[in-house]
This record gives sequence, C-alpha cells and structure tokens, in this order.
Amino acid sequence: MLGQGLIFAVQQFYYRDSTVLKVKMVAPAHTFVSKRDTIRWSISLSVGDGCSRVEYRRLHVKGFRLDTLIEDSLKCVVEGDRFSFTAELRDEGANRSVKRIRGKNLPQRRDFLLSSLNYEYVPKGVKLWVLISPKRKLKFRVRFGYVRPATRRKMYELPEFVAQSDTVVQMTLPEEELSFGRVKFLVEVNGLTRESEALFQRFNLLNDRDWNILLSVLTFVFGVEEVKVFKDVEREKRREVWKEFWERRGGAKAEEEFMDRLYRAVNLFPSSFRNRISDRALIYVKYGPPDEVEAYPYRLSGKPYEIWYYYRLGKRFVFVDMDGTGDYRLVPESYLDFLR
Repeated sequence: MLGQGLIFAVQQFYYRDSTVLKVKMVAPAHTFVSKRDTIRWSISLSVGDGCSRVEYRRLHVKGFRLDTLIEDSLKCVVEGDRFSFTAELRDEGANRSVKRIRGKNLPQRRDFLLSSLNYEYVPKGVKLWVLISPKRKLKFRVRFGYVRPATRRKMYELPEFVAQSDTVVQMTLPEEELSFGRVKFLVEVNGLTRESEALFQRFNLLNDRDWNILLSVLTFVFGVEEVKVFKDVEREKRREVWKEFWERRGGAKAEEEFMDRLYRAVNLFPSSFRNRISDRALIYVKYGPPDEVEAYPYRLSGKPYEIWYYYRLGKRFVFVDMDGTGDYRLVPESYLDFLR
C-alpha cells in the first residue's frame, strides 16, 4: 500500500434536523514523540456554544514500525447548519500542537445539503465520498477528481441518479493515480463543490511519475548498468522486481535506509519542478550529509550559492540558485571563479 500522510480533518455531515461534526485522525506513529515506548496525544473539538470536547489517548508502541497508522476520532452533534468550529491535535509527549483547524459551516443549496468531501485509505487506493441530504426528490450529477500543484485537474463523472433521502455517494481513486506530494481531492454535486487536501509521504511504485523519479535516483546512485533490470518492467511486476533489486543489496534493511535518506533529502531540498529531484537532494542521497557547508544565500551582486565539502571522500560540490527559486543546481567547480 502506498505510504500515507497525516489526516486530521473535520468532517461535516448535514441532516434535516441536525449536523454532525467529526474530527478524524489517521497518523503514522512517527508523528508523535515516544517516551518510555508510549505515545500520547489529545484531540479537541469546539463548535460554537453547542459542543466542546477534548479526549486524551495513549498507546504503547514498542515494536511498532514508524509508518504504522494510528486512527482516532471525536464527534459532536449540533442543531442547525450555521456554526464555527476549532479542532486541534496535540502531541502530549512533546507538549506541542501538531495541527489546528478553524472553520465554519459549508455553503449549501436550498434544495439539498452536502457534507464535506471525505477520504480514507483502502487497499487499492483512496476512497472519496460525500453525504447528500435532498429536501425533495432530485436528480443528481456527481463528479469526483483531484488536482496537483501546476497540473490540470482530472475528474471522473458518475452516472446520473435520483434521490429523495440521505444518500452516500463514493468512488475509489486507483492507487496508480496517487503520487508523492500534495494533492487536492474534489467533488462536484449539481454545481456545488467540495475540496479536501492530502499529503502522500511515500513514493508509489505503481504511479508512472513516481516510478520514473525513483529510477532516476537509482541511476544516479548506482549507475545505468545496475538499473537496467527495471527497463520495460510491466506495472504489475514493479514491486516484485523492486524487491529483487534490494535483496541483492542487503534486503529490506538496505532498502529502508536508502528510502529514509531519500525522503529526508526531498524534504530538506525540494525541487521547483514536480517531476524531478533537486541536485542537492541527489548528492545527499548518494553521499549522505556533507561534512561542511559554505552557504551564501544573500548576495547583493551575484547568485546565491553553496559549497558542500565531503572531506572523508575528498570531494566538494558547488550549487547555484540560478533563477531565485531556492532550487540550487549543481555546477562545475570552475564556476566558483565567476561567483567569488
């Protein structure tokens, strides 16, 4: 299953005589600081003057994997469809706020009420769903989809249907549609729109974009010859070939160490281009953290640059922010003559 990011969202469900607000949390275990093999968190929800709740949790996590998912929720029922709310997820072990949400009731139509757009992880992808509460018999047109930064949105239209009572409408986005980074899920119901953002924190072997990025990193680190085994591999066999590749290099432990370094690198040194890994991230993945960094981010004349020193390897690398985006490009060492 693809790696998931933190879900902490307030779901709004509208009925004819009441509204249910549910705070939902799905979080990898590493979201929280562990003390004495125990993590502690709290969830709070306050809805105007109608409801105020806070609940505390603890979980013994010895032996858990860092990406083990923990699920929790909290619910309030209020009258009417106009309100404001505040929700917060806290890491009690670290005494810090993980995420805080402020919001208000969603806009509605006179002839039907529409819940927030909800999503949840399922074995083959992500399920999107909404609750429709019509006030009379109506015909509905529903489209689900998603959009990523700097890309066009992709929508799937469901067959038209008629409803006159509370109806849940859903669809599952297949796993191959989901890739590393932020995504905004969308639904349109008779012209009324709902959105929900998600963050996927693992590369997805079944997604073509993620697959090509991973192969580019492997090629840089291990060389063209070593990566030939992935050439023209069919999608359904990618996981099998991927596993075999790492079994020849130390097995699951070697793969985990490599991927942990990759995720750390892309978070520390993001690229301004969605379909590539930054040059600093590539060097970090191949050689690890530098022994020393000379950084010149603010220069009155000339472009910002960095020099990374690897004394133990007898290497140094020069990176220049060519276009002011913070995406430093690797340049020949001789380029230093023009920078200094």
